[in-house]
Amino acid sequence: MRVPVVPATLAALSLALFAGCGGARTASRATAPILATYGTERLTLPDFEERYARTVGGRTAAAADSLPALEDFLRRYVDFRIKVKEAEAIGLDRNPTVQGEIADYRRNLARPYLLETEVVEPVVRLLYERQGQIVDASHVLITVNENASPADTSAAYGRILAVVDSVRNGLDFGEAARKFSQDPSAQGEGPGAKGRLGYFTGGDMVDEFEDYAYTTTPGQMSPVFRTRYGYHVMYVHDRRATPEEIRVAHILIRPEGSEPGQIEAARATARALRDSILAGSDFGALAAARSADQGSATRGGDLGFIPYSAPLVEPFKSVAFALQNVGDVSDVVDTQFGSHVIKLLEKKGRPSYDVAAPELKTLAARLPRAKAAQDRLSAEIMAIRGATLDTTLLVRTFRGLPVDSILTLFPTGALTPGGLDVPFATVGDSAYTLADLSAFVGTQRVAPGNTPRDQALKVAQPFLNERAIEVEAAQLERNDAEFGRIMREFRDGIVLFRLMEDSVWTAAKRDSLGLLAYYNVNRASYRFQDRTRLLTIESGSDSLLTRISERMARGLTFAALAAEKAATPGFDVRLDTVLVAGATNSVFDRALPLSPGDRVGPLPYRGATTILIVHDGMEPAREKKFDEARAEVETSYQSVIEDRMLTRLRAKYGVRTYPERLVGAFRGPAPMGSAPSASGASR
Repeated sequence: MRVPVVPATLAALSLALFAGCGGARTASRATAPILATYGTERLTLPDFEERYARTVGGRTAAAADSLPALEDFLRRYVDFRIKVKEAEAIGLDRNPTVQGEIADYRRNLARPYLLETEVVEPVVRLLYERQGQIVDASHVLITVNENASPADTSAAYGRILAVVDSVRNGLDFGEAARKFSQDPSAQGEGPGAKGRLGYFTGGDMVDEFEDYAYTTTPGQMSPVFRTRYGYHVMYVHDRRATPEEIRVAHILIRPEGSEPGQIEAARATARALRDSILAGSDFGALAAARSADQGSATRGGDLGFIPYSAPLVEPFKSVAFALQNVGDVSDVVDTQFGSHVIKLLEKKGRPSYDVAAPELKTLAARLPRAKAAQDRLSAEIMAIRGATLDTTLLVRTFRGLPVDSILTLFPTGALTPGGLDVPFATVGDSAYTLADLSAFVGTQRVAPGNTPRDQALKVAQPFLNERAIEVEAAQLERNDAEFGRIMREFRDGIVLFRLMEDSVWTAAKRDSLGLLAYYNVNRASYRFQDRTRLLTIESGSDSLLTRISERMARGLTFAALAAEKAATPGFDVRLDTVLVAGATNSVFDRALPLSPGDRVGPLPYRGATTILIVHDGMEPAREKKFDEARAEVETSYQSVIEDRMLTRLRAKYGVRTYPERLVGAFRGPAPMGSAPSASGASR
């Protein structure tokens, strides 16, 4: 049912370095080489390959890595697994806070994941596939409202059938569109004249229209079909590969009037400019100086990238897309705007699916096709899980009220005082009351109905659709292997974080005696370099700092200034001492070349303030005292504690590794179910 993909949010899970790496093995891997054992679990070569390939970006990248890199990953992976086993052994996975975090993650991820895999990605892939082709089609439209009466609907259908009969009996399709189509453009002279829409691609038309455009054989007429606009019949003239997007520049010479001589004079000017360009003149400079298209002239005539489906005037479009090589210049092209000379600047090949997907997702979100796909998914879930709806109860609830008041009154509980706890629907094992429906109506846009029964269905259907998605999302971890893997990744990452926090990071921080002993053994490693001592005076007033600088020139010391600040309430300065070991790419660098006693400023600093900086000499290199080095010592000491823990866990779980067997890694085809890419998605 699903084509799983890993959502973007998974990339942020830095905790799960070795995501989803449990010890379970499929039967097909039971005889594979074993790379490690720990506790009752075994790591096989295919398991290792899958995890490693997911980490480095796929099997191709993994196969290029060195044997030492594989051995290092094997060691770190086994260490990861035994840490997770230890976290489970001491009950961290059962901690209520951990369970709450896992539940929150599942709740926040499951619905978006389900819709991404079942709705968004299929729509995006269809759009990508279809945008590889363009379709040239004409149509006849007979309008009819979506909520039209059966009589009006039947009449419209009869009219479109009559048009089809006329075409089958020899009437030209374009003439049929001009005579009968209720698309206003069909009777005009521009785009859409005689029903001809020109070339379009995936995402340009309403769903039903697009579906028939891509499934009707070129040279044939489609069946009659309906959209929200009414009934259509379509004639497909052509369907072919989408031409590359082109970037062109042009020079437009507009005639001074409509007389033949004025038109020919403009054409002659354009020819002369073309000849000059072919002789070596700069196209962009001539466009800037001579083109009448002021919108592009300032850019050297550059019109930017243009897709073939863009509504360009003919024959400009045909000539522009006929240019073959970058740098080619067209002959003079006449349009209703004047005479053009066109230059091909660049061609852009079709992007890969991965590159195109983000933009296509944005497009898909705006298309009714995505909503229709979500509704179909809901219907499928209800068919599988089972669903009931007490329509009689709903209609009775709404009976006797004006239809236009139902959506206003129902969310307030005014329709059924004291009776909103009555169940009216189920999806799977979940039951829903009128109170649930009332809350939904109060937060959603629900289409108005024509009768109480019609309104009841229009209220209930979107509610049930949402509940079906909710029910399926709640079961997703059990029903979707990829989502189950994602949740295991998160869960393993959380329990590992808790283990490291409790057993390593906090333990190191609290072990003052151990930290001091470690510092005493390694104190030579913790040193300050030679540092420049800078005295800083910061204020919101430039003029105040200027006066202080002048006073310092007359002998005011920093210590005297500090005493003055202490004795003067409201003295608007902040004094500090900064030690700088070298260039910092900040305002302090301005003071480093100075001699002791010199100053620089006032200088802009931290938005609304300014700063005066005094060079106060050098602090020679020295060992750091324990308190000065404590943060660095803690970091180093954490590694010591972690190594001790790993030594203990390797013994506890009987870890054995066989790195010599890695020589066979990535030598054959990927095993079934292996991750082909960085995402780890199995297709």
